[in-house]
Amino acid sequence: MRIRYSTRRSFWKRPLFFALLLCITSFHYPMGILRVHIGKPYESVVQDSTFPVTWKTAVYPSDPPHPSSTWISSPVIITFDDEQHGFTLPVTKFGAIGWSDFKAITLSTSPMLETVPFEQAVNLLGELQQMFKKAGWSPEAVEGNDWLKTETQEDKVRLQTKLFDQMDGVILLIPHKYSLFLHIKCYARCDERNPETAKYLIDVGFGEDHFSD
Repeated sequence: MRIRYSTRRSFWKRPLFFALLLCITSFHYPMGILRVHIGKPYESVVQDSTFPVTWKTAVYPSDPPHPSSTWISSPVIITFDDEQHGFTLPVTKFGAIGWSDFKAITLSTSPMLETVPFEQAVNLLGELQQMFKKAGWSPEAVEGNDWLKTETQEDKVRLQTKLFDQMDGVILLIPHKYSLFLHIKCYARCDERNPETAKYLIDVGFGEDHFSD
């Protein structure tokens, strides 16, 4: 009986161990969400976000102390939560918020988790531009500032050739309210000028509109 009981016990221990291991290794904390827009008060951002804003914020030692900057270094989803002109960016692990008088005055991020090949970057660029258009953003009305052309193969070749020498981008506005800088740049192995090996990064920056008359 003892041998049979021991064998039976050993038989059940192994599947239970693997089941427990599966539960532990497959568990993921929920993705943090950061809800912010330019002009939004610090306390409102803290309350509306699941991202640990307080832990990630550098506080300026004034009297009274006030938030100086909030830094993103782990995966998070950023929602620009303006009621009319808001949107949600792809998950990122890079970014920072600048604060003044307990309000957000700047937001900079790269809406991606790592540098990517050109085709992947240019597809994301097209998706971002369409999203901004739908939210009511439009290019600042100055010569040479327009949506980046990515529709045709010729557009893509032209853009990639330019990026080997300099970044390209567009300034978008919600007039008298917000400004947005959308940039794409070659980030890694650019000196080789090889379309197959170069890696690219997209940057997005937000602030007040200081461009409109």
